Amino acid sequence: MKKLYIFLGLAVLVIFIFWLIFKDKNPVIPTNQESVPVGETSTTTLTTTDSATTTSSSTDKLTLPPKTGSVKPVASPLSATQKYLDALKIYKSSGYYFQFVSCHGLPGSQTLKKGKKFMLDNRDNVSRKIAIVGGQSFKIAPYNYAIATAPSTVGVHYITCDGGGAASIKVQP
Repeated sequence: MKKLYIFLGLAVLVIFIFWLIFKDKNPVIPTNQESVPVGETSTTTLTTTDSATTTSSSTDKLTLPPKTGSVKPVASPLSATQKYLDALKIYKSSGYYFQFVSCHGLPGSQTLKKGKKFMLDNRDNVSRKIAIVGGQSFKIAPYNYAIATAPSTVGVHYITCDGGGAASIKVQP
């Protein structure tokens, strides 16, 4: 009987360890995708922003083959533009980067030199108004970005997302 309890205890421990290891291997990442019935056409418009204005950069059409038998609906892919990937590579690797998810800035604060450019990356599926209090303001489209400039005034400056506190930057000379 004692051997059975030891065996069951070890089995539970092994299951728990596997759960800890594999629980975050397939995280759910929000996407801006919608289902398109097979045989129909989907249009996706991607926009890029590198200042306070938003410009449309491309429209891609996806035509799916006609229905045959019982085929599940296919989602149209949403891919990042090369301009976004280039900006991400520059600003994220240099550390001058804020990502906004559900209007929470990540990281929560950073120290920057005055006049330094940094990236504001909206990872939500809705447009967000992101502003540096007393300074610049950006309307950033879903899954898009803007390049901001650190204020010239030394001190702590707050960044808001849709009017609520989201992050801060400490500006140094």
